[in-house]
Amino acid sequence: MCFSAEASFIVGGTLLIVSANTIKKAHHKKDLPIALIPLIFALQQIIEGSLWITLENDNMPQVQLWLGNIYGVFIGIIWPLYAPYSVYSAETDRKRRKIIASIGFIGLGLAIYTIIGLINQPIVAEIINHSINYKHDVDGYQVVIVMYLLATCVPFIFSSFRHLYIAGIVITFGFFVAYWTYTETFASVWCFYAAIASALIYLYFSHRIKKPLIPVP
Repeated sequence: MCFSAEASFIVGGTLLIVSANTIKKAHHKKDLPIALIPLIFALQQIIEGSLWITLENDNMPQVQLWLGNIYGVFIGIIWPLYAPYSVYSAETDRKRRKIIASIGFIGLGLAIYTIIGLINQPIVAEIINHSINYKHDVDGYQVVIVMYLLATCVPFIFSSFRHLYIAGIVITFGFFVAYWTYTETFASVWCFYAAIASALIYLYFSHRIKKPLIPVP
């Protein structure tokens, strides 16, 4: 699979349109965090598109450093916190809200871990096999990656709303595909895939079906 600045800008621009229509459908305050997900992904993809340009020209090392670490903030701080928060805000079932809230503490731990990690060792981005590798040493990587899966994907799977559940299954599938297929560039590939999948959020607002697919005792 080949990625590029053009691909990131196209996805980012498309998601700006999707997000505008999605936000219009968020008539309740509790739904706004979910509605903002495509917009956040759009900004992330535009940042990565800009990073592509600096990496291909290879003449702006300071800009590369800033863009790479801003992207790292999205990956390791914003999404582990925002994913469970947004699903929690929209959820109406009390038991499911408790489960999602507990997952949110995992996301909080990851965010703190990322902040410390970025301070001690900033990310260095490089192009590998038509994708971007965000070079950063992570202690206990296997544990961190499981916690990341729990924080960013699982909250959607526990939603009582069908289309949020489906979105969770889709991004989880993409998570495993990216992890096993693009080891070095996993962060970039999965976020690109998840950004595209975030367009499914529009269906949540267009066809709001509350039909739990995972029973909670």
